[in-house]
Amino acid sequence: MSTKVVTDLGENISNAVQVLQETYKNVHLLLNELDRIGEKEGYTSLTPKFLRWKSDSAYDGWLTSNFIKLYQLKNESPLPHLPNMTDGLVYGIEVDLVGEENYPTISLIKYTFDFTYWTRTPAISDHWVFWDPFRNERFFEINHTDGIWTSTALEKGKTRYWGLENASAIEIPLVSVSSPEDISEKIFKKF
Repeated sequence: MSTKVVTDLGENISNAVQVLQETYKNVHLLLNELDRIGEKEGYTSLTPKFLRWKSDSAYDGWLTSNFIKLYQLKNESPLPHLPNMTDGLVYGIEVDLVGEENYPTISLIKYTFDFTYWTRTPAISDHWVFWDPFRNERFFEINHTDGIWTSTALEKGKTRYWGLENASAIEIPLVSVSSPEDISEKIFKKF
């Protein structure tokens, strides 16, 4: 391999990492704005950080490409056994840098849970509980019609997934959200 080819390959790798770092910086800004604007719109974040899947043993787990933030409406009745949560829907905002058709998306998700299954609020590593419902047909009946995803837990899914009864979601292009106004109008007001 010539020196020029090696140099070009090395530069390509460095450039790809720089693009990824810039993308992560922008996702970080988006997630912070989601919390700030969500608060203004009457939502409270269930977790201070985003949920994600990480793995040291699987190389595709080294790269975080899916981020989930969870919210609830503030003005609903608190749960007796989890006073920092309310007895209402859980709203999920999933940022997927790969997307269904290799295009980055934001999914707006409404989850209905039987909270008697919950013993704590979600941790960062509980990403799978909120990611799987639209992907794991072993535990969910999944449908996609007219741009709306629906997922209904099978009995074994309800037990495994913290009492999840059903979920629905729509997707919007990630790049269509570029301002605080977009976050308010295209995300929180769409719930």
